Amino acid sequence: MGRILKGLLIALLSAAALILIGGALLFSGSEVTCEEFEPEGGTPALRCGFEVAATPEAVWETFTRTDEPQPHYFDAVLQAEMHPGGRWRFVTDDLQRLLADGVVLAVDPPRRFQQTFRAADLEEAPSRITVELEPTATGSRVTLTHDRFPGKTVTYRRFRKAHPLALSAMKARLETGKLPVRARIYTWIFKPGMKSVSARAEPWEPRNRGFPGRPQEN
Repeated sequence: MGRILKGLLIALLSAAALILIGGALLFSGSEVTCEEFEPEGGTPALRCGFEVAATPEAVWETFTRTDEPQPHYFDAVLQAEMHPGGRWRFVTDDLQRLLADGVVLAVDPPRRFQQTFRAADLEEAPSRITVELEPTATGSRVTLTHDRFPGKTVTYRRFRKAHPLALSAMKARLETGKLPVRARIYTWIFKPGMKSVSARAEPWEPRNRGFPGRPQEN
């Protein structure tokens, strides 16, 4: 009996070590990196910048594609009214669970959009995400800035790791048409939990799906 218990203990410790090592590898070495900085006001912020071999129009379409699962973002589905003052939200692929939501602040296709951001499973003040696209000789330069955190909140710490994963997967999919293996792994790991811990999503009734011609600045 003692040998059996000892064997089980060793097996459990080995499995735990593999999980820790696998998690470290999963959250490190992303092609896209995000820097931490403090803009005026002294609150923490994240800035993720990368170049991708795709036109700004193609990148814009990938960021704003609605009503279908986004493979680079845990198969979440974007539902949005893409105009200033419009609502947006991410829900699970079965449309039953709310993952995040907010308000669209600015839209200037295919150059810039801005929105507030609130994780549905956290009781934290909304932060802000701004995405800017610039054409380059080989495609586009993408800059995602996530700011207006009240401090180093759970949302901040979560997306310090999540943004590089999702953006690296997006870049690979735009350039190759395929999702990287590590992106498939983290989707397999996190997707079941997303369906169990997030708030229930009410039926989505869009009020306006149009894209305005005049952007607003915030």
